[in-house]
Amino acid sequence: MATGIHAARFIRRAATLAVTGTAAALCAAGAQAQETFKVGVVSFLSGQAAESFGIPAVNGAKVLVDAFNKGAAPAPYNKVGFGGMKIEAVYVDENGGATKQVQELRNLYDRENVDAVVGYVGSGDCLAVAPAAEEMKKFLILYDCGTPRIFEDNKLQYVFRTASHAAMDNVALVRYMKARNIKADTFNMINQDYAWGQDSKKDFTWSMEKLYPAA
Repeated sequence: MATGIHAARFIRRAATLAVTGTAAALCAAGAQAQETFKVGVVSFLSGQAAESFGIPAVNGAKVLVDAFNKGAAPAPYNKVGFGGMKIEAVYVDENGGATKQVQELRNLYDRENVDAVVGYVGSGDCLAVAPAAEEMKKFLILYDCGTPRIFEDNKLQYVFRTASHAAMDNVALVRYMKARNIKADTFNMINQDYAWGQDSKKDFTWSMEKLYPAA
């Protein structure tokens, strides 16, 4: 079930790359004709997150790239790829930590000469690669990571995200509790000790302080 969900999620979110990608290609190509739009796709191909997140996402990317190159997506289907340019995808494993991902991102831009990069599941990875892409003035599209600190803490011109962040989940949970008149005199949390868990803890605690000030 998770495999299908995450593959479909990638397809929905990455579909927005069509518009962003065309703009990126025009900027990258300049006055020279460009026949291929090269995109780096980054997600977990190994490690604990691969089976439920990374591999389904990559499979979704392959479906999307194939559809674009056949002219079957996006509507109105009048050109193949991005504005007539065939898409060439380069797949990179997200496993290995934030420092490694920054280097992989730089390699995609400098060595593989990709026009844009789309990907990343890990919040810590997103927080690390976003400033690097901005520094290099290269297009980066984040499709999944849940941290709310990508744009809220920075002003970025070359980085985009296609999904909402996790703050809405934590705020919605506390609002639901309040709407259902669920009493909460105390509360405890168990969160991961990295960006995703730390951000979720902060958002939930802030929401509780606002709606359950006595807890």
